[in-house]
Amino acid sequence: MSIIKVQVKWKKGKYDVEVDTAQPPSLFKMQLFSLTGVPPERQKILVKGGTLKDDGDWTKVGVKANQTLMMMGSAEPTAAEGDAGASNGDTAMEDASKGQVEAESGEKGASDDKGSKPFQPPCGLTNLGNTCYMNATMQCLYSIEELKTALKTYNTTSQLDPTARLTASARDLFRKMELETSGQPSISSAGAGNPSAQKFDLDNEEKEEDGMYEEKSVTPSEFLASLRQSFPQFAQQGAGGLYMQQDAEECYSQVLNALREKLDTSGDKKDVKDLFGIDMETNLVCEESKEEVNEKSTLYTFKCNISQEVNHLHDGFRLSLCEDREKHSQALGRMALFKGVSKINTLPKYLSVQLVRFLYRRDTQSKAKILRRVGFPLQMLDVFEFCSDELKGTLETGRKTWQKMEDEKAELAKKRRTGESGESQESQTSVVIGDSNHTGFYDLHAIITHKGRNADSGHYVSWVKRDGQWVEFDDDDVYPVTDEDIQKLDGGGDWHMAYVCIYKARLV
Repeated sequence: MSIIKVQVKWKKGKYDVEVDTAQPPSLFKMQLFSLTGVPPERQKILVKGGTLKDDGDWTKVGVKANQTLMMMGSAEPTAAEGDAGASNGDTAMEDASKGQVEAESGEKGASDDKGSKPFQPPCGLTNLGNTCYMNATMQCLYSIEELKTALKTYNTTSQLDPTARLTASARDLFRKMELETSGQPSISSAGAGNPSAQKFDLDNEEKEEDGMYEEKSVTPSEFLASLRQSFPQFAQQGAGGLYMQQDAEECYSQVLNALREKLDTSGDKKDVKDLFGIDMETNLVCEESKEEVNEKSTLYTFKCNISQEVNHLHDGFRLSLCEDREKHSQALGRMALFKGVSKINTLPKYLSVQLVRFLYRRDTQSKAKILRRVGFPLQMLDVFEFCSDELKGTLETGRKTWQKMEDEKAELAKKRRTGESGESQESQTSVVIGDSNHTGFYDLHAIITHKGRNADSGHYVSWVKRDGQWVEFDDDDVYPVTDEDIQKLDGGGDWHMAYVCIYKARLV
């Protein structure tokens, strides 16, 4: 009998397990079940070349003594995950603020079910002391390829403009992350003179003999300094001189505004506006005089307000698009109440949705958190009903094209199942895919979540879909997760819950 010891990493836990290579891997999975609570049928144990099969041959798998394996999968829901002990409508406060968040070392890679492409961990970001809000924000923005492309061409000679420095620092940070992920760490020329901005945090780097995984992280010192210079609220210090936790959505919005100010400056080329801008039109009607006022504005986050009646993003959208506002009435010559309804006039490629989970309480002078469960789709978020009539007319073209493509795919699949040729349908679809039209449909691309009871404490994490694989970025701790893990982020307890969702448009 051949017994070897291995270490299994699941989420943030590490488990030492003895493997009897004379027994099938199904026995090994039962050992892990007893340690983690993850049923064998839900376990994905990642080994060289793919996932470990129940009837696999240990000699072919090539597992060696003291090797680290990674497991994916979820245990059955428990109260610890936040489903018990809190009603959906509760608003709760956390009295004690959280200290500096220390991230553990990142996970090793994983592969898909087919074993064709191993998971290569992207680059994490080091927590510099309650900076998880910034790390989560920048990981989400880094995932937007069009924004990275726009930043690569940005140049500035200004040494005094804080916004220019912030934009240049974002460019340099993304460049470092890209190089670190590719395994080619390099010093950015724009960071010369600032040693802290040039240092990569490779202390936790690990390489497996015959393995495929390598942990990577970057220390975002220069970007943090420029963020605090541009927006002093992020430099607030608490007791003992420690920097305080901040609001991730506020960081996300401020960084986007800064990038827009510096990148959207030349003619019709408005990179940030085109990627994230939502043009709105609001119709206000005075309750007394019946006069109407139309206002236009551009938003960069679409609000999902939360009340006792809100169970889904759509419910929160409807709530946020209706407002009562006091303003001056020309007809009455005084302030009066206006009822307002807003509609979307133009849609962005990336729709940033803020679930308004925090509200300020005067009695405690802090932001209380709404824990209510609010469902959000991973695919096919439809915003058609929230659009203006003019935009709906434009979207109809894209939606008809999309439906035609889906019908052709279904017909092609049907013919392939029956053994008929589907070549002609395939060529028709390739002709259809030419126009870049909006459909009003969006797929989930990234999320910023918050765990805790207070916006100014707790912990922020980002979750990004890369090449079809969801990845969790917990500072410099990076590992793959499943769709099931993402669906658990809808709230209702003390587990991580979605705060900012970034959706990517389905274009045809």
